Amino acid sequence: MQLAAYSDGFWSWLLVFARTTGLLFTMPILSAEGVPYRVRAILALFIAGVLYPVVRNFLSATSFDAMPLYILEIASQAFIGVMIGYLLQIVFAAFILAGEFFSIQMGVSFSEVLDPQAQVSIPILGTLKNMIAILLFLSVDFELDGYYVPAYLHVFRALSYSFQQAPTLVLDIQTMGGLLAYVDQAFGVMFLTALRIGLPLTGILFITSVALGVAGKAAPQLNLMNMGLQINVMVGLVILAVLMPVIIPLMRDSFQHMYDLIGEMLNAWPKGAT
Repeated sequence: MQLAAYSDGFWSWLLVFARTTGLLFTMPILSAEGVPYRVRAILALFIAGVLYPVVRNFLSATSFDAMPLYILEIASQAFIGVMIGYLLQIVFAAFILAGEFFSIQMGVSFSEVLDPQAQVSIPILGTLKNMIAILLFLSVDFELDGYYVPAYLHVFRALSYSFQQAPTLVLDIQTMGGLLAYVDQAFGVMFLTALRIGLPLTGILFITSVALGVAGKAAPQLNLMNMGLQINVMVGLVILAVLMPVIIPLMRDSFQHMYDLIGEMLNAWPKGAT
């Protein structure tokens, strides 16, 4: 009897491990190609071990003797973790998109560097915004139950909370439609964030380009058109430095908005799934 209890406990812990692994392999920073799979696996083992005593009462009852059903349950747990991590990745994608707006208008979109997370080449200003977002994610405190904790701890709080609100995944039209609606809303947040961050600088650089064009036509001897790229880059960097105290709070608000969206998604999870 005691051996059977230990066996059931292990199979239940494996469900927690599956969801934790899905999150760690998709969340920002830890999903980067530069982070070894062994490190992610060890971290998932540790977090699952810490979370299991807290969330085991919320796990759905599954017959571990029916292995096909149990495998589907593991897949559903991993999918929920992937969903949470994917929503967080969308925030970082918004910052990279804002950086691409900057790069195109400044004329430096051809200057690309390798993004260590996605292992793809992105404009240098997109990389700058991504690095700032990583620093905010690791250092800036957000309010959580009356306390201020770093942003990355909110991720693990959301993971723990997800077992209470979404113990399993129900494959029906209502649930999947609701998930797609939240993903669609997250993409809307991404584009809105990118526009809020990118529009001020883009607008100023557009006015600068128009002014250079008018001045070049009015005084051709100044040869301003040949200096347009250098002027755009110089003005863009100055404006970017001036706007940074405004941009950083916008980036911070974007993290908070995405955490709220994840909380709404979990709160709206079909209660019949328990």
